[in-house]
Amino acid sequence: MNTTYKEREEALFERWLQACIQYDGITPSDFAWDGLLFRGECKNINGCWEMQPGNETQLWDNAPCRLLILTKDTTLNGGMDDMRIESARKNHTFDFVVTTSATFYRNLSLWSYALINAVQGGTILPYDDTPDWDKLRELYTTLPIARVNCKKQIGESSISNAKLKEHISRYAEFLTEQVSMYDADIILCCGGGGVIKDFVKVHYLPDLLQFSHDAWVHHSPSTLKIVIDSFHPSVAKRPEEMYENMMADLKGFLTHHPEYLKLNR
Repeated sequence: MNTTYKEREEALFERWLQACIQYDGITPSDFAWDGLLFRGECKNINGCWEMQPGNETQLWDNAPCRLLILTKDTTLNGGMDDMRIESARKNHTFDFVVTTSATFYRNLSLWSYALINAVQGGTILPYDDTPDWDKLRELYTTLPIARVNCKKQIGESSISNAKLKEHISRYAEFLTEQVSMYDADIILCCGGGGVIKDFVKVHYLPDLLQFSHDAWVHHSPSTLKIVIDSFHPSVAKRPEEMYENMMADLKGFLTHHPEYLKLNR
């Protein structure tokens, strides 16, 4: 019988947690879970909107284009101990559905939609013509997306690139196993000053090449995978500028390399 990604993730996390306890002395409550985002019903639980497990395994396995988002870590204040439930909704709104105003999700939902749409052969829209935030929230909670924190230990409000690199190096075997599990078509590396992208190159896609001097788009000729080296979604930069620059580099890449388009699976 085939196992779900949730079952595979949790088997991996049991081993990963034990390693964190051994090497860093953490407790189980310090370990944040993540992976393939749940695609079941969104329920209001104690005032918080949480996605429930659903058909995410079938959706992922059959999707023409699959996106893996690599972020740094989750935080004590405002973070979640299981990223798979995220809904991009504002909490404590009773039964009213209100899209979060957090910059993190506004940028991340836009980038996620735009990357999948472009690599599937869709039109790359100018920033002002992209879907509104409510529509982007709906897309973010229905598209085939996995979100993985490179550092599983719940952290403070920020982490230095040096500390992130040290942690990734210590647990590279586990992180590589999780990244490999999904066989994603696009990997979006969010922040870390190149540390996350460098991990992907060293441990997962050794033939990774930079497309242009703009340095947003990297690609693996042997696997036809695309890696985007981006800013952290909460960075204090103009959203329009980040989006336009990212998508301009991607448009140039896909024009030169149409073999990377994912039109079917």
